[in-house]
Amino acid sequence: MEDFEQQLRDALARKQPPAWLEAQVLARATTKKSKRGLFGWVMATAFAIAIAAGVWTDHREYVLGQAAKAQLQLALKVTATELGKIQKTVRTTTEEE
Repeated sequence: MEDFEQQLRDALARKQPPAWLEAQVLARATTKKSKRGLFGWVMATAFAIAIAAGVWTDHREYVLGQAAKAQLQLALKVTATELGKIQKTVRTTTEEE
C-alpha cells in the first residue's frame, strides 16, 4: 500500500512546465482571432432581451394577480355584508314567531 501511496504522491507532485510552453501559449493568444465576433454579441443581446421579456411578463402577471386579489377581497366583503343582512332578517323573523 505504501508503494501505491508513493506513486500517487509522485503523480500529484508539482512539476515545472517545459520551457517552451509559455512562449507557445503567448504566441497562440496573440495570433488567434476570436471566432465569436458578431455572433457572440447577437447571442448576448438575444439572451438579454429574453431575460427582460421574462421579467416584464412576471411583473405583469404579478400586477394582474394583485388586481384579481383586490376584486376577490371586495367580493368577499360584499358577500359578508349581504349574509349579515340575511342573518339579521332570519333572526328577526324567528324571534317574531
